[in-house]
Amino acid sequence: EFNFAVQEGYAVRNGKISEPVRGATLIGKGFDVLSQISMIADDLELAAGMCGAASGWVPTTVGQPTLKIDSILVGGR
Repeated sequence: EFNFAVQEGYAVRNGKISEPVRGATLIGKGFDVLSQISMIADDLELAAGMCGAASGWVPTTVGQPTLKIDSILVGGR
């Protein structure tokens, strides 16, 4: 199960990107959401970062293309 804060999100109304969404969270179970992915864009971007623990820091890389998820629970303030 997960509960993620949305850093950048937009409402979609009648199939068009609309106003920005603030204070939203995405809530669900990983497998359930993965099964709702219907489109994957070819816009993968990678970002460098660091992951730390008591034993020290290691460099990491993260990335994800834009996804179309047909159904996901959105909560918010």
